Amino acid sequence: MASASTPASMSGASRPDRMLGICQIVGFVCIFGFVLNMAVLFLPPQLRDATWRLGFLQQFGDRSLVLLIGAALMIAGSIDSRRWLRQLSLISLFLGGIYLITCLLVVKDTLSLRQQALNNISAQETQVQNQIRNAQSNPAALGQNVTAEDLQRASQTLTGQATIAKQTAQTTVLKTGIISIVNLVAIGLGLVGLGRYGLSTRR
Repeated sequence: MASASTPASMSGASRPDRMLGICQIVGFVCIFGFVLNMAVLFLPPQLRDATWRLGFLQQFGDRSLVLLIGAALMIAGSIDSRRWLRQLSLISLFLGGIYLITCLLVVKDTLSLRQQALNNISAQETQVQNQIRNAQSNPAALGQNVTAEDLQRASQTLTGQATIAKQTAQTTVLKTGIISIVNLVAIGLGLVGLGRYGLSTRR
């Protein structure tokens, strides 16, 4: 009876080790895949272009859930190894801080792109309005089918369209920025939480 129970107890004791190994494998695959995806999206870099930076950071935040899951699995898989648990926890804390700091760059680029979009729309409106005013000041240049009233209506229509375009541009840019910030903050706090949990567990 004793010899029959020994293999079963050994098998039961090894199950946690196998689960930890599976966690490490899946976690490594998640992190490796995330790094490769980000490398592809990053190249070629255009760091001075606010539009490129905001687009990249949006993709970065959207796909970072894979990194969070991978980090959680790696920490869970290293729960019995103090050395690896400490290192992974510190890396997780560091990455979490990077994510939170990156939010400031997203805010800056969002405000910059918002103002740039408004300036472009205003410049186009001013250009067309100047053309309309020039036509109004030179009635002889108007065709027989174009009257001063037509130009006045065109000017009013242009002003209304410019107002709508500005509102749409602001909404689009702000939504993109807010979504990116929410994702980055959530992942950053998640990584910080994992790091703190790992450091407290090893004690």
